[in-house]
Amino acid sequence: MANQKNIDIATSLKDRLNRAKSVVVTDYRGLTHKQLEELHHSLKKIEAEYVVVKNSLLRIASSSTDYELKATELSGPSAVLLSYQDEILPLRELAKSIKSLNLPKIKFGFIGNIRYSDSEIETISKLPGQDILRAQVVSQLSFPAYGLVYSLNYNVQKLVYILGQIKK
Repeated sequence: MANQKNIDIATSLKDRLNRAKSVVVTDYRGLTHKQLEELHHSLKKIEAEYVVVKNSLLRIASSSTDYELKATELSGPSAVLLSYQDEILPLRELAKSIKSLNLPKIKFGFIGNIRYSDSEIETISKLPGQDILRAQVVSQLSFPAYGLVYSLNYNVQKLVYILGQIKK
C-alpha cells in the first residue's frame, strides 16, 4: 500500500517530467552533499533541476509520459536532470561537473522523445547552445549575400579609384 508522501512525490515528479524538454538519468554515488548543492544551484540558474529520487518512484512517475522507463533500466541509486528551457545547456553544465569531479555517471537520457545512451549524451553536451547554432546558420546564410554585395561594389570602387588617379 502506497503512503501519501510517495504518491505526492510521484505526482510532482510526473508533472516535472511532462514539463521537461530533456531528461538525463545519472548515478550520483560519490557526490558529497556540498557538491550536490553546487550542482543544484548552477542548474537552477539555467532553468533545470537535479533531483535524487527512488527508482520505483521514478518508474511510476515516468509511466504515460514521453520518458517511460522500465524497472530493468533503473539499477542503483538514481538522480534525474530535468531541463525545462534549453535542452543542451543543462547537459553542458552536468558535463562540466563530470569533468571536474569525475562524478556523477550518466546512465542514459532523453532529448525530446528520443532516447540516447551515456556516450551519446556526453557527445551532445559538447554541442554549442541553440543561440550559437542559430547565429552560425544565419551567418552561413548571409555570407553569399555579402559576397554578392562585395562583387557588385568592387567595380564601382575600382572606377572611383581610377578616377581619383586620373584627377591627380
